Amino acid sequence: MPHHAHSVRLEGVHEVIEVDIQAHSADVPPLHLLKAEQLPASRGAVTGTMNQRVADALRTVIDITPQDSDRRALAAVDAALTCLASPPAAATYTDAERKALPDDLYEEHDLFFGAIRVAGNSVETFVSTMLEALRSQLDDALSAGITLSSGERADLREAFWTTFHMVWRIGVAGTPFEHAARARAWVTDVRTGDVKGGPLIRWRLGHQVFFALIQGLIVSVGCLEECLRDDPDDVDSACRLLEDATALMIGSGASLRYAGDFTRTHYADSVRPAMMPPHINAKFSGLQLRDHRILLKLLHRVKPLVTSPAPAVDKSYRLLLDAMSTAYEAHISVCSRFGGDRESSLRTPGSTVPAVEVLQRFRDRRLGAATPDRPAE
Repeated sequence: MPHHAHSVRLEGVHEVIEVDIQAHSADVPPLHLLKAEQLPASRGAVTGTMNQRVADALRTVIDITPQDSDRRALAAVDAALTCLASPPAAATYTDAERKALPDDLYEEHDLFFGAIRVAGNSVETFVSTMLEALRSQLDDALSAGITLSSGERADLREAFWTTFHMVWRIGVAGTPFEHAARARAWVTDVRTGDVKGGPLIRWRLGHQVFFALIQGLIVSVGCLEECLRDDPDDVDSACRLLEDATALMIGSGASLRYAGDFTRTHYADSVRPAMMPPHINAKFSGLQLRDHRILLKLLHRVKPLVTSPAPAVDKSYRLLLDAMSTAYEAHISVCSRFGGDRESSLRTPGSTVPAVEVLQRFRDRRLGAATPDRPAE
């Protein structure tokens, strides 16, 4: 397993900062992510970069059902990963990308959570990302245990399989790839224990799952935008993509609950200090995820396209907004459980405003930005 360096030299807009990353990050399996701007965020991009390896991987994993055990799901995921090429070479952010949002050090954020940005075939890398994140989550759950409710666990699994079915439907079904697709044989004695237990490991792995699902949302919402813009009469396809995005949004909330699946004492003693100086720059925050900003921009572009939709599209979009609210509530709930109802956010050290209140403001502002203006009755 590749290990991350314990320190990284980050070139900001105004200065160069040496960031010390705790050695614990080497215990987290790396998650290879495309830059958000390079994701296959349209149906044309999915079909245009599809290959037989991806079709075989999807064929291997796609028939797992909610009734199948985590161990059986992990066996399918392991087999699917063997269909795909090795992760491509690492990619760094350009000076222009850093200057576009100069206040956030994305390399630092990625490194802390064990994410490595790469450049490669967009649909293959995206599917590999989803499988990597899912493999680590299933291995961790089987090895260290998990206390999420059955509903939350189902939401998490549904988000991943929704993505696999979406990519299959858009890029494989009805093409020569489908007819040639061959499932890879599973290994019945599935390997577990690759992930060491502990609250900081769970925190990092949970965020890796969140990152992967945010990328899934970018792909689904990007395909939705294309559908609404270029083929507005295709109501069935638009509703299906909205259903995909809704499942992913709900799953993203479950991933945050999974990330915080340990005690308040564990958070105070090992997790929060790891995200503070001298280990990391001040004002470190999950809000630094560049992918999340791209998703919000996509939702802003979709909003005017659903102002006068077919009733079915309008109803499906409202369900997506409800799911978005649910995801924010999950974040707020985890934050509150770890003392955020009283303490300030790491993003605003010294502030008298509790972290929960900051998150509530973000929720209200972002839901408002995504909600279409309705004509007066």
